[in-house]
Amino acid sequence: MPAARPSVRRRYVATTVAAVYLAALGVILLWPDHPDRDAGAAYAALYRLFPGATPVTMDFGLNIILFVPFGIVLGVLLTGHPWRLIGVAAVVPLAIEVVQGVFLPGRTSSALDVVANTLGGLIGALSIALSRRLLAHRRARTRR
Repeated sequence: MPAARPSVRRRYVATTVAAVYLAALGVILLWPDHPDRDAGAAYAALYRLFPGATPVTMDFGLNIILFVPFGIVLGVLLTGHPWRLIGVAAVVPLAIEVVQGVFLPGRTSSALDVVANTLGGLIGALSIALSRRLLAHRRARTRR
């Protein structure tokens, strides 16, 4: 059997990483209880890094970070469809918060989480768009 081309291998690795991330995200977001309940030491370290943070700002920032990879996945999958991407980046967090609020009594649903998750998704998608633009510009310069 011949060796896979580098682009096929890269796509396989990227797909695998995206699938693992999305599965982990699903577990984190749909776990019946708050998954960070026993994360006191991790939060203490974060508060030392960001001494001015409050629980609300820390939660907001962590929710943004959690969804940046989601935006990267969307940016890869929905190339050329910015309005669909924005819609998915907003509707998925909203649906998750509704599920948490209605079906998971051990979780709390929050509009701030929807905003932070959507923002994280958009940051991830914008990073992919900017990366593509920079790569295209670099390729165009090397062809001259």
